Amino acid sequence: RIGDTVTFVGPAYGDEKETLYRKADLFVLPTCSENFGIVVAEALAHRVPVITTKGAPWEDLSTHRCGWWIDIGVDPLAEALREATGCPDAERREKGERGRRLVEEKFSWPTIARQMKNVYEWVLGGGPRPECVLSLVAGE
Repeated sequence: RIGDTVTFVGPAYGDEKETLYRKADLFVLPTCSENFGIVVAEALAHRVPVITTKGAPWEDLSTHRCGWWIDIGVDPLAEALREATGCPDAERREKGERGRRLVEEKFSWPTIARQMKNVYEWVLGGGPRPECVLSLVAGE
């Protein structure tokens, strides 16, 4: 009976994708490996809370309270789905709003441009290592 409440839509593009995000109450991306998962950012930008696994680098879902970042596996996914679908609509909307703010603050063009400027200054010797550049040296 999951088909009564869950839709598996497959690939969607353009206006169809926009419409699906606008209608969604929740976006779920169970994955073993993603280098970013752009669909997570897209869902958050559309104010849709997200469930994804720790196979994707989206700890921000937990720290910004805009979704669920769960262990890989059927049981953690089932538990997150139970929790997410059991949330009052208002709580899911609040998570969606926090997700939108996260994307605006962290992934907007002005933020990315500022980060790139800081990286170039650092590379050219004119500034400290920016926070967006991860250190591979222990203790830093």
